Formats: sequence, C-alpha cells, structure tokens
Amino acid sequence: MSLIPPDMLTDAELDELDRFLLDTEGVDESMDISMLDGYFAALLSGPTTILPSEWMRWVWDVEKGEDTPVFSSTAHAERIMGLMMRHMNDITGTLLEAPEDYEPLLLENPNDGDPIPVIDEWCVGYMKGVSLDRKGWLPVTVGHPEWLSTIVLYGSEEGWELLERRKPSIDEHRQLAAGIADTVRKIHAFFLDQRKAMAAAGNTPVIGREPVRNPDKVGRNDPCPCGSGKKFKHCHGAAQRLH
Repeated sequence: MSLIPPDMLTDAELDELDRFLLDTEGVDESMDISMLDGYFAALLSGPTTILPSEWMRWVWDVEKGEDTPVFSSTAHAERIMGLMMRHMNDITGTLLEAPEDYEPLLLENPNDGDPIPVIDEWCVGYMKGVSLDRKGWLPVTVGHPEWLSTIVLYGSEEGWELLERRKPSIDEHRQLAAGIADTVRKIHAFFLDQRKAMAAAGNTPVIGREPVRNPDKVGRNDPCPCGSGKKFKHCHGAAQRLH
C-alpha cells in the first residue's frame, strides 16, 4: 500500500509541471514550480476564496496576467490542470490536517555539497498571491507585518533593495529560510479562524470571474484552463487552435 497521499505529486510529476511552466510556448513570464508553490500557499492561507478563473492567469503571466499557454491537445491541458490542482489540494490538506508537516517547496543551490536554499522565487509567488486580495490581507500586512518580514524581504523590490544593503550571511539566510514554514502555518491559522467566523455568519467572500468547474475534465462549454475567461471551445479548444 502506498504511503504517499493521493494528491501529493511525485518528483517526476513536479519536474513535468516545472518543465511545462518554464518551456511552454505562448508565455514568457510564467511561474516556475517554486513560485507556484508560494503562490498557492498564499491563496490557500488568505481570508478570501480566489476563483481559478482569476488566479490561474497570473500563473502563466506573472507581470500582466494576459498571456496564455499553448497546449498540445485537450488531454495535455487536462493533464497540466490536474497536476496543478493536485498540488494545490495537497497544500490545502496538509495545512488543514497536519500543519506541522507543511514545508515550502524551495529550490537549492548545490554549493559543493552544502546546499543553500533559494527562496526568492517562492517568496515572489507568495507575495503575488497576497496582491490578489490586498484589502483582505490588511490584518496581516498592516496588523502583523513582522509575520511577513522574510517573505517581503525576498519577494518584493523594496525587500531586494534592503537585502542589497544588509547582505545577510549564509547562516542568517538559512535561518530566515527555515522560518518560512512556521510563517505560513501562523498566517493560515490566523485567517482560518477569520474565515470560520465569516462562514458562521453566512458571509464567504469570493474573488474571481466564472469558476473553472471540474478541473480534471474540461468541457467545451467550461471556462478555458488558461484563465482567459473565455469558454474552452472559443479559446484553446477551438478548431485549429489546439496546438
């Protein structure tokens, strides 16, 4: 019997998704797998439900949310969507059911056998998730800015300027990286309590356009997985457009 949770991607599947994000045609500013992981962590930790039709377009185009990827077939689109949603569900399940087991998906610099965590990409992804609901995040960004200090430091232009001046040592850098998991757990728990209170009051805020329904199977009348807001049959499912 496999001990791997059903939604957890294997290393091969993570590599497959990362290769698609980095190499696919049609997009130049897409997230890599670590940035996507940070992005999902923020989306799943925040106070508001962000619909896939809103958050997905930023996966493909971090800067403007406009470019869309080229899929080789409908099955290929479903495969990539399925991998993304499984990874998102894995983060959700871990934060809800076993938060002590949560760890961010960070890149590493081999450093001659003494790896150094690379956290910039992950932090940029997390801050992108925050930016989709700036007002909702105010209780943390304004009320508890110290919680986000490391993520802001490595994931924003003002933080990079400060890093350039501070020039933390490798030990300091490792210590900051090691604290990211606890930061995610703390913020998730904070907003989870808030969301429960709002749900009890019958108020569940949602941000986004028409949702992507049943992401493992894209119907021709469903919103396109690329996040364009168009129906699949009028976008990547249109005749002569399934590349």
